[in-house]
Amino acid sequence: MALHIHQLMQSQRILLLQGPMGSYFTELAKWLKTHQKQYYKVNFNGGDWFFSRGLDNVHYRGKLADFDEWLIAQIKEKNIDAMVCFGDCRFYHRIAKRVSEELQIDFFVFEEGYVRPNYITFEQNGVNDFSHFKSFYMQSDQTIPDIPLTDHPKNVDASFNRLIGSAILFYLMWVLCWVLYPHYRHHRMIRPSVEVYYWLRAGMRKLINKQVDSHKFLNLIQHQTDRYFIVALQVHNDSQVQVHSDYVDVRDFIHEVIVSFAHHAPASQHIVFKHHPMDRGYRHYGALLRELAHEYALEGRVHYVCDVHLPTLMKHSLGVVTINSTTGIQALHHGKPVIALGRAIYNLPKLTFQGGLDQFWKNPGRVNRLHYRRFRYALVHYSQLNGAYYGRSPWMQSYDEKLLESRFQRLIGAQNGAERQDKIRIVKD
Repeated sequence: MALHIHQLMQSQRILLLQGPMGSYFTELAKWLKTHQKQYYKVNFNGGDWFFSRGLDNVHYRGKLADFDEWLIAQIKEKNIDAMVCFGDCRFYHRIAKRVSEELQIDFFVFEEGYVRPNYITFEQNGVNDFSHFKSFYMQSDQTIPDIPLTDHPKNVDASFNRLIGSAILFYLMWVLCWVLYPHYRHHRMIRPSVEVYYWLRAGMRKLINKQVDSHKFLNLIQHQTDRYFIVALQVHNDSQVQVHSDYVDVRDFIHEVIVSFAHHAPASQHIVFKHHPMDRGYRHYGALLRELAHEYALEGRVHYVCDVHLPTLMKHSLGVVTINSTTGIQALHHGKPVIALGRAIYNLPKLTFQGGLDQFWKNPGRVNRLHYRRFRYALVHYSQLNGAYYGRSPWMQSYDEKLLESRFQRLIGAQNGAERQDKIRIVKD
């Protein structure tokens, strides 16, 4: 269980900002209340309000530019000592993080799980490239068992239909209650009506992909096993791309990969671009890939799929190229070499390929299984909670304050010891 839950539970008065679409933050608020914590839930639009009815709510109806002043006033008035949000790159949450630093109060972030399925992420100060995990991992490496115990998360029964239903209700209530929250700005700069169109288009494409992709998938497995690399594409406007990489657009990433593959990959190899299912309705790169394949004489060697079984696709591949998708961690789990071209939490020596992309095609290396197990062990205990935003949350039932306190003190003590050893080495040098 994520050590940061222990830190959160040291707080008494908690401000809940925007959560994922749906009722997850309502469940969290009720859980906090059972542990004698005072909470307040901030609503920024009608969708937030709809899913938090019956909670201790406060409403922000002003402009984004005025949010910091309003937030500071709320923190002081209610004597808030911690804030919790989902996604630290949303407009309001960026401001909240800056305010937390100014007022010296704790700031916690939920995010999609680094390790999937059955996990979600919870960290203090930030997630992804803003996470402090890398420094923690390097400092506490000596405390991780040589043969780490495998984790055994409970099944969380995550439901895609529940996600869809939550999204429909969220956008509907956002529109219906617009007059109450006239200045709300969505982090993806979208209008609800346009978003509904994209979701409908995603549904249509999924039906088409079910027929087309299954044929492509079987052909790859039957004729190209151990002859192709996977390129894991990400949601085009995700903060992982926009904030935690140097790419302006996913298309720039695609172009870079194609050029490198054309010039440096052996002629017998193929490349498979795997579209992100949550980006299905927004983007389609088929025309771009056909154009690039023709320009760089790669016809027949470039493949494009979306709705296929990714673990099986990985099993038959040579390795995975990504910006910083958590697909990289999945690939390592399956023993497949990975190169991350963005700033990824798992992009560490002895774990991912540390050379350039041009060299990756020729010699991707092998995954150090022991090092991966040590990494996963540390990551799960540092930042992962056994739960789902659209399913069950076993971590809420299994929370054990004394056990977490003991583990927290042991690891922090080891981390401090490692820091002291580093200082001793520096003095000696």
